[in-house]
Amino acid sequence: MTTDQSTATAVRADEAPEEAAGWRTAIASALGLACGPSVLAVMGFGAFIVPLDREFGWGVPAIALASSILSVVVMLISPLQGLLVDRFGGRRLVLYSSPLFGLSLMAMYFLPDNLAVFYVAWAVIPICGLGLWPVSYLRLTAGWFDRRLGLALGIANSGIGVGTVLVPVLSAVLITSFGWRAGYLGLGVFALIAWPIAYFLLAEPSPRKAGVQDGGDTLKTAAKSRPFWLVLGAFVLLGMIGSSVVVHQIPLLLDAGVPANVASLVPVALGLALIMARIVTGWLLDRIPVSRVMSIYLVGGVVSVLLFASGPNMVTALIAAALTGLLIGAEFDVLSYLVPRYFGRLAFGKIYGLAFAVFQLGGAVATVLVGVSRQSFGSYTPAMLTLAVACVVCAGLFLGLGPYRYDVSPTNLKGTAGHDGDTSPAPAPTAPASKR
Repeated sequence: MTTDQSTATAVRADEAPEEAAGWRTAIASALGLACGPSVLAVMGFGAFIVPLDREFGWGVPAIALASSILSVVVMLISPLQGLLVDRFGGRRLVLYSSPLFGLSLMAMYFLPDNLAVFYVAWAVIPICGLGLWPVSYLRLTAGWFDRRLGLALGIANSGIGVGTVLVPVLSAVLITSFGWRAGYLGLGVFALIAWPIAYFLLAEPSPRKAGVQDGGDTLKTAAKSRPFWLVLGAFVLLGMIGSSVVVHQIPLLLDAGVPANVASLVPVALGLALIMARIVTGWLLDRIPVSRVMSIYLVGGVVSVLLFASGPNMVTALIAAALTGLLIGAEFDVLSYLVPRYFGRLAFGKIYGLAFAVFQLGGAVATVLVGVSRQSFGSYTPAMLTLAVACVVCAGLFLGLGPYRYDVSPTNLKGTAGHDGDTSPAPAPTAPASKR
């Protein structure tokens, strides 16, 4: 065995524990996101609307307003979370936030007949879960990987897809069997699972991998670049498109004459497509530029909203929901991948947090406007046609990003050494990518 071969063998042996820690962190992130606020607070909200209306008589619109309050608070706290993640690390935030979030959901057991208290509760709950929104987990996962970054992030993000399918079912079972108060109690207990997952499985990048975190733009530097503003613009539109379809798909189908029992199956198709998109998108991102990947999904988005606009039947509704699920499933794989590729990892949390905030803003505004459009025109068709145009514009923004500013090669990121899951010898050093 030559000296070079011996050295390569030794490097692979040294990297084996790091490789295991990286994949363990990706899987733990998926589990944590499945029992986090993105699922329990956002996706679980709708199951409680009818039971609360029956008990308190507040009315569905008044209860649904709390969902908008939730979205606005998430929008406001996302940049703060990004700042804290960059400063203190994701694992620490998860450990502190998990008990608070679980207890805040359990406290809904004591909800009185007071709508103002209900609104305040839904402003407090996302704050209690501050460290559990996706950026904490995704920054941890991204810190372990470079050349298999897309696949690792896809695995981590798949947890939200799994939770999207399972939690509404869990909520319905708890509410039907024990009542809505026990439903909140059960979701709070489920949320506490994130703490042992984080304590035993989540790992901050090793000192050797942590050198990757030192490379990249500051937020101020990133904000001077064209890709930064293209990304923010694209995610405002993505928030508008995805949130509008998710919120209004069942009323739209009922308007089109689809039976209620059939319409209720459509979100399941969307959720299953979302899970598949998480993994497939991650795999694609390691092989195809992010601009092309998102352009493909946005073509599917155009087809989806045009099918919804045409007054879908059962078959076309399922196709439209699946295409929408693929687009929604790709969104945050893409965001967590393009941040280190275009801006490096130094300000990962801050940049991700801002993009997540404008995504929430777009969703909050569009869901209201689509409802107003439906009331004004008596149909969802004008709103869906507008969303089709938004998909085209969004694809144009992604195509305008240009080549990656930080290459996928480890040597193109300041302080990076070695590899992640890929144990082949490192490529020869190359000049850093241009930072236009």
